[in-house]
Amino acid sequence: MANLRTNNLSGEQGQNAIRGSVIFGSDQIQAGLKIEDNSELELGSETNWTIEFWIWLNGSTHGDYDVVLGKGSGTGNNYEYYVEIMADNTLDFLTTTAGTAWDFQQQISPVLQHDSWHHIAIVRNGSGSNSLKSYVNGQEYGSFTAQNIHTSSYPFGIGYYAGYHAGSGLYGNAILSNVRIVKGTSVYTAAFTPPFQELTAIPDTVLLCCQDSDNPLKEETGKTITGVGIYEHLNDTELVTNGSGTTTTGWTDANTSTFTVEDGMIKVTRSGGTGYTAYQTITTVDGQQYTVSVNIRYSSGNYADLRVVDGSGTSGTMLKFLRSTGTSTDGNKSTTFTAASSSTTLAFTFDDGGNTGYFSQISVKATDRGKFPKVIPPYGVDAGNTFGGPIQQSSQGYMYFPTGRTEERGRGRGVFGGGNPGTAEGTMQYVEIQSQGNAIDFGDLTVARQACGLASKIRGVFGGNAHPAGNTIDFITISTTANATDFGDLTSSLNGRASVSSDTRGVFAGGGTPTPSNIINFITIASTGDASDFGDLTLARRNHSGMCSPTRGVFEGGDSGSTTNVIDFITIASAGNATDFGDTTAARETSGGGSSSIRGIFMGGYSGGDTNAIEFITIASAGNSTDFGDLTAARRNGGCVSNSLRCLYAGGHTSLNTIDFVIIATTGNASEFGDLLVGQRINPNHASDSHGGLSE
Repeated sequence: MANLRTNNLSGEQGQNAIRGSVIFGSDQIQAGLKIEDNSELELGSETNWTIEFWIWLNGSTHGDYDVVLGKGSGTGNNYEYYVEIMADNTLDFLTTTAGTAWDFQQQISPVLQHDSWHHIAIVRNGSGSNSLKSYVNGQEYGSFTAQNIHTSSYPFGIGYYAGYHAGSGLYGNAILSNVRIVKGTSVYTAAFTPPFQELTAIPDTVLLCCQDSDNPLKEETGKTITGVGIYEHLNDTELVTNGSGTTTTGWTDANTSTFTVEDGMIKVTRSGGTGYTAYQTITTVDGQQYTVSVNIRYSSGNYADLRVVDGSGTSGTMLKFLRSTGTSTDGNKSTTFTAASSSTTLAFTFDDGGNTGYFSQISVKATDRGKFPKVIPPYGVDAGNTFGGPIQQSSQGYMYFPTGRTEERGRGRGVFGGGNPGTAEGTMQYVEIQSQGNAIDFGDLTVARQACGLASKIRGVFGGNAHPAGNTIDFITISTTANATDFGDLTSSLNGRASVSSDTRGVFAGGGTPTPSNIINFITIASTGDASDFGDLTLARRNHSGMCSPTRGVFEGGDSGSTTNVIDFITIASAGNATDFGDTTAARETSGGGSSSIRGIFMGGYSGGDTNAIEFITIASAGNSTDFGDLTAARRNGGCVSNSLRCLYAGGHTSLNTIDFVIIATTGNASEFGDLLVGQRINPNHASDSHGGLSE
């Protein structure tokens, strides 16, 4: 069986060709799906039917309850049936016989854990006692006497009350996958193994949806679904006036000595000073996502930018930017941003006075139906085995084939959040660590800033701020592209922190204002709230890096008033002061750090000048660091993410967008991985769901 190629045997990127799920609510997202009144979705006097779905709770409810799905309005003579998420994270099923009030409301699940998939089935089988049962993950939870259900002419809603309460805050704060209603058949009549494959339209199926992350409006029985909130079809009208580059009409001149058209592009030369040059303000919708694109090049200076700024004029907060660091265009550069008000400004800018840039094909359009978060459903996932190890078999009896070359094994997603390419910004972007390529837009932080990051296998957390110092903590679900959510606050406002984490606890250490600090804070990653005191570093410092195994966190280098070579460590699970570990080969600060479960890597930094040095330690054994190799270019202030095999170093002080990588278990020089969407000077480290051996 020589040359057996197993790549893609289990579907795209090691997944079992599953199309996905649909997100309906978070602190930033309100979304719903609606089907106009349809008799097929009336349960009425039907004695055999099944409602089932997979659900992932994102957080607390928006009120006393949120909506999963159902039909009717909940007012007048129009009550029918609903499944709801209650404030205690249980599910209730509500029905009515008369239509004027809920005369049946029963809890159908135990308390459901956040950030985990649960299969729910509600099944009617006949009449009388025990004719209505609920199943949670295949096990019977509740047994009740079924009743007939009133019918009305109101719509069916998923993720919100489609009939009456739309817009009233009752959007379901959850992700749903494989929503199916079967009318005429009791699909489950006893305990069962949840279906670890995509559901199909079996006989009597009247609804099957929420199976495609890229198309939440897709339904398999021919029904028309319309979106509400971010899934509403939006007008994709061009918002920019004269963005082609053939005229300057619509653009306001500021800080420019030359503002003309040349070679089919708007030519702008900055006269001097600071701030933006020519700009245009467009009308936007607060909270709506937009796509911005541009062709851009410069003829003098280091870069030319098209910046997206909140508000009317150029004094607001920068939301996103697109940058050229070359003298020729390289196709349309594009990214997405979320409008923060009814006005958004596009502005041209450069690194210094007298510099010239060229701009054309400038476009801003509403992103159709908003951002579709990608959440892998609870089945069909490649376990990520190496060729040299044993092949595992899941408890459901499905074999997961290895995917890709041996040296690329080890799964995981890394997220880079925030940065400062001249002005602090809130962009998040991600890479799949095992697959070389450019970064992809993820969403936005709650506050544009330079932050440090850490993660469990599920959540990424970004803490603190630099320039100015801050104490904000926000978080993401790493598998789901979406904006960050508020987590809490650190105990103090400092910049230049380092961070480490296990699968349960995150630790933020040091920092400065600019006076270096030795404080260490910690959080429980799965629970939102403010940080608590952990202990002290052996040396007060900022601009150091962190790396970790599942149990130990190590902090390297930094600025203690002068650049230092100190390495110290903590036991993550046990609050207390740090302990001396050893020294680096040279004093340095602003390095990036990543790790497997065995080895810690720190890359680049400042040591009397920008350095390309890579060094490593064995995390379990105190001692001095050892030379590993070199980055592709000397730089500092980059960010690192890692899985069990690879460590990636991205960005850098001179607004580089380069991403390098090394194989952690070896030694040698770094190789090119791809590029960030934009150059970022300071990026978070350890914002990966697989760092420090978490993927092993």
